[in-house]
Amino acid sequence: MEKWEKQLKDDVNRSLPSMIDMRVEETLKSLTRKNKKKKIYMGLSAAIVTLSMIFGLSIISPTFANTMKEIPVIGSAFEFIGNIGVKKGKDEGLTTELGEQIEVNGQIITFTETLYDGGELHIGYMMQGNAINHENHFMNNLQLFIDGKPIGYGMGGNESEVEEGLHAGTLSIHVRDEEIPDSFVLGIRSREGKLWSVELPVEKKGNHQAFLVNQIAKKDDLSILYDKITFFPTSTEISLRLMIDEKVYHDDKYAMIDYQVIDDKGRVLQPLSGGGGGGGPVNGVILHRFEQYYEPLQEIPGSLTIKPYLIDPNQSPPKIKRSKWEGENITLSQGEIGDLTILELKVENGFTTLTYAVDGEDLYGQANAIWLENSSGTRYYSEQPAVRVDGSINHYQTTFTETPALDDLFITTETMDPANYLKELEVTIELN
Repeated sequence: MEKWEKQLKDDVNRSLPSMIDMRVEETLKSLTRKNKKKKIYMGLSAAIVTLSMIFGLSIISPTFANTMKEIPVIGSAFEFIGNIGVKKGKDEGLTTELGEQIEVNGQIITFTETLYDGGELHIGYMMQGNAINHENHFMNNLQLFIDGKPIGYGMGGNESEVEEGLHAGTLSIHVRDEEIPDSFVLGIRSREGKLWSVELPVEKKGNHQAFLVNQIAKKDDLSILYDKITFFPTSTEISLRLMIDEKVYHDDKYAMIDYQVIDDKGRVLQPLSGGGGGGGPVNGVILHRFEQYYEPLQEIPGSLTIKPYLIDPNQSPPKIKRSKWEGENITLSQGEIGDLTILELKVENGFTTLTYAVDGEDLYGQANAIWLENSSGTRYYSEQPAVRVDGSINHYQTTFTETPALDDLFITTETMDPANYLKELEVTIELN
């Protein structure tokens, strides 16, 4: 795994700090599998280059159009594969509809829409063609431009197979240190291999509200400066800075730091992504800035509590806990961290939805440690992260498109170690 210094300097989008270049390769290599909803994470910085004339390939694909007609329930890549924030933006009419197509390595990519509300920039696409793998995926080694100007950025993405030969995906882009106009053309092109390019119109839509925080939490060798919290239609953005002792920084003591965010009602916010970076040491201290993105909120809460913690990459091997579904409530232990109780299993229109209550220290993490098995141990995973039930604090739902037969269905979880919270750095920020 790469050093944290490289992670910071590369401006990486992530949901967990451990998901860096190794995670990129693992995820891209797994894109031919059915369960591929984990985020793809990569950090890229813009370079000044001598531009030559490059034309995007505009390809009309009747086969692709016919395929889209056969799956009208999708409507757009955002509706099919978008995270909770992107889907909300789509529902609120904040997208710019597209239809641009390119061909890359025998794959036809149709960009379906863009979405920009002042936070991250999101792009939806449908991909038709041969098998997807790390070597020929069009996301590899991209350059991005705003109105022709190269930019530095961090990027993540989700992708899923709709049917054989057809994938839906999204890209989420965090632009670094650039002024972004309210309306612009986003240029995308490959840095290597067969040259291609595409230009996508983007328009800022939706309102946001920002709160200056200027709150600091300290311990001996680390300080966190919480600068601003912004509520966008598609996300909750927390801007913060880390001040780290130079020696500790190079020892990677805080290489795996992340944050749990809880609102004034006790709801744990779903993490979406994050990224940042900075320069070298000044007077023995390294200062880096981050933006962390969490689920959007319908109403601005009275306060947010931010609990930094360290992820232990050497956690003890989990123990599998499973129980056969017999139509009644089931409680499954997740070890010291807590447990979850299955309240309902509902089958409707080909989808199987579990509703369950979660008790413990990490409600969102625990809610996603669940899958289905049959008696022989074959696993079935959800296509999307768990979603908190509206109006609840600890009730979640997870939906499966493929399941075992009901008379051979086992609900499964695993034990989890409690998080290593840095209590000195915890803050509660009032939002009056």
